[in-house]
Amino acid sequence: MKTQLIAVLAGGLLYAPLASAAKGAAAAPADRISVFKAPLVCPAARQIGCGSASKPILLDLEQQPGVLEAWLNRAGTRMAVVWKPESDASTRSKVVAELKEDRAIELDGKSRDEAVKDFLSGKGWYRGADVDRLSEEEADVIAARLVRRVQAKTALAKDKAEGLQRALADAYRQRLTNKISREQELSRFQDIGREYLERDQIAILKEAIESGLLPLPNEQ
Repeated sequence: MKTQLIAVLAGGLLYAPLASAAKGAAAAPADRISVFKAPLVCPAARQIGCGSASKPILLDLEQQPGVLEAWLNRAGTRMAVVWKPESDASTRSKVVAELKEDRAIELDGKSRDEAVKDFLSGKGWYRGADVDRLSEEEADVIAARLVRRVQAKTALAKDKAEGLQRALADAYRQRLTNKISREQELSRFQDIGREYLERDQIAILKEAIESGLLPLPNEQ
């Protein structure tokens, strides 16, 4: 787990959680819940957490001794750890120390109490593979951004623009959740271009994609 937060974020670049945080932690008293400030905001969709970066971290956390559950909030700014009843101070401190090295800092005092209260509300928290929902939402944001770039340089009929956006979102959704490879994704883009665009417009789409997934200075 050590250094994984930074490494995954650097290398990686509807939607209610499938499980409720309130249900998952219902049997856990507050003293078995720790909340951490986390650097997991999605670079491509800054209003949400990064599903592809957080998923391996959360799954790995739940393999650590003493950890029962690991969760991410929707904004990607907080992680919650629910400890097993038998976890002791030594076991917890090792996990906390490793997270600190990865820039996830444990909250205390009033900020910790407020964060635990928010977690126990069950609203906007994602456990493990459930963060794929954030990746799906990220894919929608990216696809809409790319279509706007294309439309800025060429006219698209409404049905073409909508179809292009749906197809791009599906391709990115599959890629961000590791259901297709990078090579398969590139092949999808070629098929999408031929289906929805004229030859000169395909070059514009290619340019839009090559500009990157992150918002440019004039974009949201």
